[in-house]
Amino acid sequence: MMMTLLVLKSKIKNFYEKYYHVTRAVIKLIGMFFALLIVTGQLDYSDFLGQYWVLAAVSLLCAVTPDGVSAVCLLLLICGEVSGVSVLLGASVLLFIFVYILLYGRYEKRQYWIIFLIPVLTPVYIGYAIPIVAALLGSPVVLPALVVGVLLQYTIQGVNLYASALAGGAGSDEILSSLQYLIRYLMQNRMFYVTVLAFCLTFLCVYMIRRGKFKHGPQIAILVGAILLMSVQMLSNIALELEMNLVMLTVQVAVSMVIAYIIQFFHITLDYHGTKKLQFEDDEYYYYVTAVPKFKVAVVDRTVTRILPGEEEEDLDLKQELEKALREEEEEAQSDAR
Repeated sequence: MMMTLLVLKSKIKNFYEKYYHVTRAVIKLIGMFFALLIVTGQLDYSDFLGQYWVLAAVSLLCAVTPDGVSAVCLLLLICGEVSGVSVLLGASVLLFIFVYILLYGRYEKRQYWIIFLIPVLTPVYIGYAIPIVAALLGSPVVLPALVVGVLLQYTIQGVNLYASALAGGAGSDEILSSLQYLIRYLMQNRMFYVTVLAFCLTFLCVYMIRRGKFKHGPQIAILVGAILLMSVQMLSNIALELEMNLVMLTVQVAVSMVIAYIIQFFHITLDYHGTKKLQFEDDEYYYYVTAVPKFKVAVVDRTVTRILPGEEEEDLDLKQELEKALREEEEEAQSDAR
């Protein structure tokens, strides 16, 4: 079974590398279309942005442009839909994400996807895979992105509740009423704090186990992280009386764990950012090898030792000595014959 999976992985990898540009464009096209479709399904307040041809055109644009354009398109779509309820809320969301990118965007580019994948994947019940996968592939630098992603998801829920209140005639005509409503919703929502806590603890747990020096660390990290995530949610449900659907929670965590295992299997986990240590042995010696990334070593500190060329020089010297000894013997034999 494992050999079959490894062969399948190799075939997929070779196909992806052979048709890299086309395959990547198709994947981005399909992924962005469904992501935009999920967002407009949650925030259906703009007749223009919700049209399929608009979503298809934006997805096509994202497929042939850098990844940063896709994140910008998702942000503008969310803010445009929120503006259909309140222009102030739409501008506030845009300003908040923009300030976050200016402050923390330079540290890790992949955190943009964490921010937007949480509101995209949570409605399809696989959002719990995000902290696990992020810990497998990233570093603690992306922890603020997890918090911002959860905040964005509950902001969307707050906007929907505010829109329902306006439709029922319970809204206020004051300029700041929408923003005040959203802030109160986030501050009083205990589930928001529980989700942030569960995501952060799960991320740290998976990351520390994954970085541990023992066999099958990533696989164990996924299992322990999923158990921790579900435990935090269940204990919070009991302590805070959140009335969560525990059966649905269990199914979501299990599916998220399977997704994390699939990603971990097909992902080539090559981490060049840390010092690597390797130990092996033969019948007579133990060998210890330490590999240090180049950017951590100054140019003047680098020492390159060439082993094979040295051995070739020694063999060449030995050969010359033998030839010299043979010539001397031949000369002595010729002189004796004379």
